[in-house]
Amino acid sequence: MTQFNNKVAIVTGAGRGIGKAISMKLAAQGARMVLADINPQDLNSVRKEIEGQGGIAEAIPVDVVNSQQVQEMVKQTLQKFTTIDILVNNAGIIRDASLLKMTEKDFDDVIAVNLKGVFLCTQACAQIMAQKKEGKIVNLSSIAKDGNYGQTNYAASKAGVAAMTRTWALELSRFNINVNAIAPGLIATDMTAKIPQAIKEKMVKMIPLRREGQPSDIAELACFLASKEASYIQGEVITISGGFKF
Repeated sequence: MTQFNNKVAIVTGAGRGIGKAISMKLAAQGARMVLADINPQDLNSVRKEIEGQGGIAEAIPVDVVNSQQVQEMVKQTLQKFTTIDILVNNAGIIRDASLLKMTEKDFDDVIAVNLKGVFLCTQACAQIMAQKKEGKIVNLSSIAKDGNYGQTNYAASKAGVAAMTRTWALELSRFNINVNAIAPGLIATDMTAKIPQAIKEKMVKMIPLRREGQPSDIAELACFLASKEASYIQGEVITISGGFKF
């Protein structure tokens, strides 16, 4: 498939899990990839995998909380590929604890990466998209945006992503930029692998489809939202959870 031929896509948190799956899917459909992650080793592994399958990829280590590094990521992207067509804001962390046990640092770190990082990357890339009056932005929220035990920081950050998604859809529509978000449920990643097995089994029983989702499930939706077929979808937060609700 070649629906993203000549399109340039930046994916943050591209080194593992959902970010890697999205990057691989976009590359397989012809996109020229900019892989952004804080872990250079993971990045280079994904880059080599894409190139081994005939794709084109550039690996750029970046801390999405650092505005200078984000600007440098955009600068390098333009130097290499001259434009930016697609941005997938996937980078995120968790630091779970109940309200009475959560540290200020754990709260600040999650808000910084999951919320401020999305703001910085979108602001930098949207300026390029606005100039050419075209672009696709896909943000990763979570079903935890509605609240979840032990995730004050994470839930707040993902609710913020949902709110920013709607706000940016209103602001950027005049530039023909689509902004949407995905709210995954329980997806089999390194992050969810840290959930105690007993708790995970209880969660799976609450999912009508009776299984965890896979990163590829999210990648399919992300690629659709980045495609021309989704050009009339705007400002939406789409849940993909196998029917699971907290």
